[in-house]
Amino acid sequence: MGKLPCRKVLGEVFVHESEEYDKVANAFSLFFPKKAMKEETAPGVFGTFIKIVRAEINKKSAQELVQKIVGSLSTEEKKRILNELKLRLSEDGKFYLRFDKQVAYSDEKMVLTSEEEDSIQVVLALEAYPANIAGYAKAAKAIFS
Repeated sequence: MGKLPCRKVLGEVFVHESEEYDKVANAFSLFFPKKAMKEETAPGVFGTFIKIVRAEINKKSAQELVQKIVGSLSTEEKKRILNELKLRLSEDGKFYLRFDKQVAYSDEKMVLTSEEEDSIQVVLALEAYPANIAGYAKAAKAIFS
């Protein structure tokens, strides 16, 4: 696989008070190196707090992660991504993926999910020329086909 049309990858995961932070951080590290992780605390519901862990990687690290993600996906998952292209792609070239947080920390696998609440969100910042929705769609197809 040559250079992919992706310039950076961003990620985010929520750690609820009922979860073990280290387990969730280890699951997130399937995607992002621990040195790239930054955390903040936000108020949750019912007076609890949520830790939000975010990461951003660029250039070679981003390329390697995208290759790892594509390599971990089944043929069915890739077809699903391509079928949902319009739902996953923003006009500014951000391509949204969600992975099952529970599977990531119990089985150390990257498995797509449609769950919003209990997921690891990964956003690919795509490169396209021209930089428009059609160009970004073509870039996403190049990655996941």
